[in-house]
Amino acid sequence: MTDKKDPFRRRLDSGADLDRTMFFSDAVFAIAMTLLAVDIKAPEVPADQLGQAILEQRPEFFAYALSFAVAGAYWLSHHRLFRLLKGFTGGLQRLNLLLLFFVALLAYATDMLALHDDTSLGVVIYAAALGLIGSVNTWMWSYCRRRGLFRDDVNPGLLRYARVRAPVTPAVFLLSIPIALFSPSAAELSWLSILVINLGLRLAGRRRMGAAGDS
Repeated sequence: MTDKKDPFRRRLDSGADLDRTMFFSDAVFAIAMTLLAVDIKAPEVPADQLGQAILEQRPEFFAYALSFAVAGAYWLSHHRLFRLLKGFTGGLQRLNLLLLFFVALLAYATDMLALHDDTSLGVVIYAAALGLIGSVNTWMWSYCRRRGLFRDDVNPGLLRYARVRAPVTPAVFLLSIPIALFSPSAAELSWLSILVINLGLRLAGRRRMGAAGDS
């Protein structure tokens, strides 16, 4: 009896149609990224105090810009991943829901950074949220590679590059957590290393491709 049900279960838990997953994921990312700006309110102050009031909102705009940039990078990674796949499994769907679970918390984490960037707990909560999103994203790439879900025409070099680059952002955020316990500002500065490391990886990748083309 179990054997008769297995094909049906496999049909429910796997398949080639990725459109619904992609549309749903895009909607969650879009809503989460839109909500980042909702809590930035225009100052209700007299005209002669408006400039100063806007300057005092610097932490809010910084948190918004940072979260939008990182979330955008994660969305691009997610978009590229699903464009390279030939199908899905139940395991991938569950990982995707876990990713979206953390993405939906992005507005809360951003508020914590905007309002409490001078406290260890505020920075830790933000770094943990961004680190968890990136960790699940990296897990999804690894899962798809192990389960053979990538299309046959995908360049293996692209997958190797993604395997190296995907963990960079979450690793930096998670490693900044112990730094934040001693110095929140130092932890925030450490996030700049994401740009440096990714730039280095990109340059190294271009050199490798150039060397391969010359040989």
